Formats: sequence, structure tokens, C-alpha cells
Amino acid sequence: MQSTLARTTTRITVAAAAAALVLPAILPSPASAATQAPPGIFGTSDPTYDGVFRQSIALVGLRAAQTPIPPSAVGWLVGQQCASGAFEAFRADPSAPCSSPDPAAFTGPDSNSTALAAMALDATGQAAAAARARAALAEAQNADGGWGYTLGSPSDVNSTGLALAAVKGGAATPVTRRAVGRATGYLGKAAIPCSAKPSQRFGLPYQPGQAVNALATAQGLIGLAGTLPFDPIAATGVAGATCRDPLVERVASHLDRLMRSTKGRLASPLDAKQVDWNATATAVVELTTAGAAPTAIAAGIASLGANTAAYVGTGSDVSPAAAGTLIQAAVGANTNPRAFGPARTNVVALLLRTLQK
Repeated sequence: MQSTLARTTTRITVAAAAAALVLPAILPSPASAATQAPPGIFGTSDPTYDGVFRQSIALVGLRAAQTPIPPSAVGWLVGQQCASGAFEAFRADPSAPCSSPDPAAFTGPDSNSTALAAMALDATGQAAAAARARAALAEAQNADGGWGYTLGSPSDVNSTGLALAAVKGGAATPVTRRAVGRATGYLGKAAIPCSAKPSQRFGLPYQPGQAVNALATAQGLIGLAGTLPFDPIAATGVAGATCRDPLVERVASHLDRLMRSTKGRLASPLDAKQVDWNATATAVVELTTAGAAPTAIAAGIASLGANTAAYVGTGSDVSPAAAGTLIQAAVGANTNPRAFGPARTNVVALLLRTLQK
């Protein structure tokens, strides 16, 4: 359901790649001299564009693996919250006020950072801070029921899926129930209809009217199926959904079919010859959450296991966001994240070693 890369690769949804992703790229990258990673954050790379994002996914991954959470990591995330309750990608000076959202410049509080932080805060016992983040999301929901990357920008499926999952993670109130209903409606309208060819049917695009997008489908399913850390449900299967089935089953059915047809190697929307390991790992997590899809999940885990270093990185280049996502995928598939794949990689240890002192 996305490093110290340049802005155009860290936020792939700039105009030139609007049909691709909303999130920062979950790829290993070398440390940058631009902004040093501060104490308490996971990862050595410049956190300017993905600090809160990667921190939140790392914390959710550690919670999924039932690993003790470093207090400094939680403290860093709490300190990044804006007075409004929202989160920016990174605040070099947490004592300074957050800037106003600027969709044109991709600056200011954004839905992805806020949603992931809300889920990570819930997972680490920071209920009050999480509630403030969810309230900020509900306040910034667009008229069409969705959310865009920067708060107030045009809605997209990826951001809406994450924000919906965050809102679902809290107590049900009239405000949150309304937000959930409107967001689910947005995703339902965006879903590829029954009249489309089978390869597209029930998938989700980056934005309504566009072609199906694997990562958008996976991230949209995060919100439709629940929240993070995931709560696996007992289901007989998601294959073969029909137009009469609930939206979550239809979307999961598309993802299940896609994962099986690609042998667990989802293609990048920017280059069909390249595998999008982030989309693949996210698909495994969400198929586990949405219902039983054993063949698709097994294919994804096998591919991820054989390509762990390519996805997560090695040494000082380990990506905390990739590691956190892979841990969730492994746990969801009942696979040991501390001895993952043929190389028996301890992904939990890799992630913890990236914590800055």
C-alpha cells in the first residue's frame, strides 16, 4: 500500500510521475551531508523528506515482531508532532512552528507522515499523541472523501488508504465514523469496475480514472482491511470475488490474482522491467490482513526472501522503512523475521542497528 534520494525520487508523485506513488521511495541510499540523521531516528540517511515516514514504519515493524521499542525512537517521533497534531516529513528544529501545507512545493504537514505516525504512536502506547494526529487527518479530509499527499492537495488512493487506516486505528466516534465512510466511498469510486478486462478489474489506480497501480492497490487495501500493525482475520479466501462482494474482498482478490500471476514480484509503475519490492512486501502484509491468500503470500515471501539485500540494503545503507515493512510481511506470513529467507537474515537486528545514538 515508499532515503536520501533527491526530491523527485523521494516524493515520486511530482507532476512528472503523478501516476506512480505517493510515498517516499523505500530504497537504501548513502548518507547525505545535507541534513545529518539526529539521535533517536532510525537510519543514517538525510531525513529531510522521509524522517517521520521511515521512523513510523520502523516502529510498527518492531511492534509486529514483539520487539522492545527503544524509548529514544518513540521520543523522537513524539517530538516531531506539530501543534495541530499533524506531522511534516521532518522538522530539523522541533521547537519552531510547523509551516503551512504547500501542495505545490510538497512542504508542510502531509497525510502520509501523519497517518503513519498515528499508527506508530498507537502501537507504542502514545494514545494522546495518536488521537491528535487522527483528529488532524479528519479535519483535513477533502470534500471527495480522500486525502492527497500534502494536506489539502488533490486526493489520491495511496494517501487515502494510509489515512483511512490511521483513522480506523482509534476509537469510533461520530467524526471518525463519518471520515471512514467518506474515505471508503472515495476508494470505491476509484476502484476499476467489473466492466474492465480481468487483469484490471477491482484494482485501484493512483487517482480515479487512471490505470490500475499495484502499490496504490496495496496501500488502498491497508485502509479497507484495517490498520497497522495488522490484525490478521480468519477468512476462507479472497480469490474469485464478484461484483456483489464487499469492496475489501474485491480489491484483495485483484491483488491476490496479480501476485500469483507475477510469482510474487510486482513490477514498478515507473519501469515494468524492475521489481517494486516495496509494493510486493506491502501486498503480502495486506493480503494477510484482508483474508487468506496462501499462494500469493507464499510467492511474495519467497521472492522477498531471495532478494532481501536488494530491498532492505546492507551495512550502513539499510533502509529502516524497508526493514520495517519486511518484518511486517514476514510476521504476517508466519515467517521468522529474525531468520528470514535462504540467507536467514535477522531483519529485526538490521533495523535496530540503524538507530542513531
